[in-house]
Amino acid sequence: MFKRNLLITALGMVMLSSCSIQKRMAATAEKNKMVREMMHADAAKLDHLQVEMTKKAAANDIDSSITNRITTIITTLQQDLNQIGKTVDAVDFFLQKKKNFRAHPFEDFVKAPVTQLDSFQAHKKTRDRIYQLLSEAVSIHAFEKYRMGTFFQPGVYRIEPAAFNTISQSFLPAIDSMAALSNRYADIKRTAHIVIVGYADEMPVPPNNQLYNELKAYIGASQPDKAQLNQALSDLRANELLRSLKGIMHNNASKFQNYSELKIGYASYGRGQALPFPHITDYAEKDERRRVVVFYWAILPEL
Repeated sequence: MFKRNLLITALGMVMLSSCSIQKRMAATAEKNKMVREMMHADAAKLDHLQVEMTKKAAANDIDSSITNRITTIITTLQQDLNQIGKTVDAVDFFLQKKKNFRAHPFEDFVKAPVTQLDSFQAHKKTRDRIYQLLSEAVSIHAFEKYRMGTFFQPGVYRIEPAAFNTISQSFLPAIDSMAALSNRYADIKRTAHIVIVGYADEMPVPPNNQLYNELKAYIGASQPDKAQLNQALSDLRANELLRSLKGIMHNNASKFQNYSELKIGYASYGRGQALPFPHITDYAEKDERRRVVVFYWAILPEL
């Protein structure tokens, strides 16, 4: 009788164990399926972002440094998806054998990748917010074009203090747009990227006047040509505007939520006699439309 009861107890434990293993396998299989679906959806979003960004870059609607930063973010996210894809494949491999879901094999081999699946699912909301911000960063009108004459007199690259209010009014609409976008994503880490790009036409700089001598000293050449002089002039004007813009940003800090925690990356450079926009096909050598400043900005997630 005792042996019979012992056998019944043992059989019961085996059945319970088998049932527990089946449930564990079923739960893991369902989790793996859900993660695979999330992964494919995320990959489609990133592919779409890459296509849209490429179109925007081709139209000069986004600066190359911002393009590079967005590309780096997308590449990092794609690499993360590739890694979780390997985890999904590993779990699929474990699911092929029931013995892998017994207590000790599960703890030793299967639990770690399943925990990674749990983490991927748990961070879905954060990833969605990152994708949303990237989508807005790519689609939003995030550049402004200004005539050089708005800020500089002919043959001048320095901004007088009296002109600060005029410059501030010119940049305020863009700063307001930056603050609005940044504040919509105050729940995630983000960086404001600000770029000033200056352009010049092909007008010569008369030799031996004050501007010529200052540009020659900046270039470090004894006899700079017209292209070098205009390159230097566009560099210096972009740098000067950026210096003013930093002060304007500081004065408007209250418009940004958690401004002290917001990272800001500044950059400026000139493109000399390069043509500013590819859609304009009738530029002349001396053309007012070539003497412009372009202000690019982006609010991007920090991974």
